[in-house]
Amino acid sequence: MFSGLSDDKARMIRRWLPSALPGLAMLVIGLVRPTRAVLSWDEIATADVAQRSVEQIWRLVHHIDGVFGVYYLTMHLWTSVFGDSMLSLRLPSILAMAVAAALTGELGRRLFGPLVGCLAGGLLCLIPNISRYAAEARPYTIACMFSVLALLLLFRALDRPGPGRWVAYTAAITAMGLFSLVALVALAGHFAVVLARRGARFWVPWCAAVLAVLVVVSPLIWWGLRQRETQLHWVRPITAGGVYRFPELLTGSPEVAWLLIGLLLFAAFRPSRQILELAAVTLLPMAVLCAAAFGGVSFWINRYLLFVLLPAVIVAAAGLPRTRIAGLSALAVVAAASVPGQLAVRQPTVKNGSDYRTLAGIIERRQQPGDVIVLEGGRTMRAGIDFYLRHDPGRPRDVLLNRSAAQTATLEAAEHPDPVPRLAGTDRIWLVAYGRRADPASGRPDLQRMLDTDFQRAGRWTVKRGAMALYVRSPGP
Repeated sequence: MFSGLSDDKARMIRRWLPSALPGLAMLVIGLVRPTRAVLSWDEIATADVAQRSVEQIWRLVHHIDGVFGVYYLTMHLWTSVFGDSMLSLRLPSILAMAVAAALTGELGRRLFGPLVGCLAGGLLCLIPNISRYAAEARPYTIACMFSVLALLLLFRALDRPGPGRWVAYTAAITAMGLFSLVALVALAGHFAVVLARRGARFWVPWCAAVLAVLVVVSPLIWWGLRQRETQLHWVRPITAGGVYRFPELLTGSPEVAWLLIGLLLFAAFRPSRQILELAAVTLLPMAVLCAAAFGGVSFWINRYLLFVLLPAVIVAAAGLPRTRIAGLSALAVVAAASVPGQLAVRQPTVKNGSDYRTLAGIIERRQQPGDVIVLEGGRTMRAGIDFYLRHDPGRPRDVLLNRSAAQTATLEAAEHPDPVPRLAGTDRIWLVAYGRRADPASGRPDLQRMLDTDFQRAGRWTVKRGAMALYVRSPGP
């Protein structure tokens, strides 16, 4: 492959290409129109909390989102330096996934050689949901980065045990747990890898590492258990159909999911210790969360298990014939199959939540001095509209706001208990509600009588998971 180069140059290319190529490719993919999609409701929470003080974030995690406290503090520091634009909010995730792709290629190289490393990194970059969550201001890609780093460091520690290597591994899984507590289920796969290596020189330091991690993340575990009902009340009970559809939800494409499953099954025909170990690292975390979900504790959510795709693509690449033709052919087939999914995850309203940007744009174009805004109760609509109007000095006044979400130490602001008197003298009201309502005023039943008798609806707009109306005071008799 590198016959025209000197031995030193060829060796250097074999050493660095499997990590540099996927890392650069993922960085380029992540930076292709990263702000096209509207912020999801979870990203709105990130944008909101990142602007709070450290003290306010500390108060928040005692009530909700305790497991995301480290991520929120990280984003607070990041936005204080780089600002709160959509690109700035999503850039840490883009960079983290680029590093994760590079580390995936490096792990493939170390275990199976340069060709497998390049193929594994390439396959990872082609998975639609890798692109989707790379451009999402949440900690899932950071967890992916630390998960594959921990796996790489685990194999290094097992190959040549030493205190420094075990400390590095401990630091990586600690960081993974601090950014995504659920990602610690990856330790089930690590357990299988260590189990295959008999001897106290492996077991003792690994158990010590796990114990150290549990001590460090114990406050997050405590908060997570206390806040589980608040955090995960929306998760539906798991079903057999949900398990069947999970590969599609995990990858973001049914075509890519079945191709990846096929490549994993093909790898079973040429098993090696490394393939079996990585297969365990891929499957055991899913099996543990699946069993927990059927037991009544459900974390069966695709983005929580995004990290299993990284070892999965290495297994898929390792099962292919070790020729460039086979590798390039596999990449071409997966690339073609991924096109519908790649297009889908780049749509403006693909993410969970309302289309706050379109609603804010309508307000910005049609607002007049003296306008006020009224929002349906909830944790994201006020924060979402506020984010997209944050640089508009003439935006409608939020006259019903009593205490901001930061002041309540939650993700939801508190309004004054007497809304009707506070709207006295107002001539124009923008009312924003969740869902595609024929009558947005139904989202505020406490104001509906006043709006029906004293105002006329001058406009109505519907967007994904949102509806808005402009009410103008009726002329006097």
